[in-house]
Amino acid sequence: MIQYQENLKPTIQIDNNLSNIKDYSNYTCSILIGRNYLSYALSNKENSIIYLLKHYYFEDKVIGKNDFNEILSDPVFKNVNNVKIAIDTLKSTLVPKILFAAEHKQEYYQFVHELNDEESLFTQEISQDKISIYSLKKSTVGFLGSIYKNVTFYDASSCVLNNYPSLTASDNSYTAFIIIKDDCASLSFYLKKDLILHKILADVSITDITYHIANFIEVQKISKDKMSIQLFGESIRVPIVYNELIQYFPSVKYGNRLGNLQYPETLFDQPTHYFFNLFSLVTCA
Repeated sequence: MIQYQENLKPTIQIDNNLSNIKDYSNYTCSILIGRNYLSYALSNKENSIIYLLKHYYFEDKVIGKNDFNEILSDPVFKNVNNVKIAIDTLKSTLVPKILFAAEHKQEYYQFVHELNDEESLFTQEISQDKISIYSLKKSTVGFLGSIYKNVTFYDASSCVLNNYPSLTASDNSYTAFIIIKDDCASLSFYLKKDLILHKILADVSITDITYHIANFIEVQKISKDKMSIQLFGESIRVPIVYNELIQYFPSVKYGNRLGNLQYPETLFDQPTHYFFNLFSLVTCA
């Protein structure tokens, strides 16, 4: 059994009367894992109230097995019956549900990505009748599954697609949602509430993000006045991207929190665009 240690302190910790909870068996732990960060939240059975959030940021270090052991051995989750884990992956593709056949999922996937021997394919149904096909490393799935027996895996990028339509701008025809990490970014473009384009970019620069938005506007042959841009993420690059984009596009703002969750009061000390990925995982069925 992993012994819990307190040497590794979270970068951000937020809780709401956690000491009043005596039995965690009816609660859900949602864990979001990236290359150099790990965040998790504890919510009620209905996934409507957030009781705890911890965020660990490792800067230039890639999270190692010892870090996982220490963080995920937190006794607060010892008796949790439901665990969700979403892992940042650069390799996913969307297929309309009406065209999807499970026996052909590898063929769909390999139109876009190479499937390596050390990877397994997963599928996830998302909003607007689409299926996400994504890959995770077998070793990662095996390791995390050995810690939590009652775990369900998700694609981090797919979870946010369920929530974007509710945030589309009412006064603009198009909305671009951008989640920025230290090493990658996801861009999702909507025409009103309909998803037009979704892509994940590795090793993307700030200039690259600006280019992809401008290119979308050019291809769609629309005025940039018809594009609203919303930014999310905890990375220090988010305000840098914001300052870059406002030089070229008239409607750029930081995104808001999900309105269908109850949060600890201390969360409101954090920027509104923080933890959108994590809270989307909490609401992901």
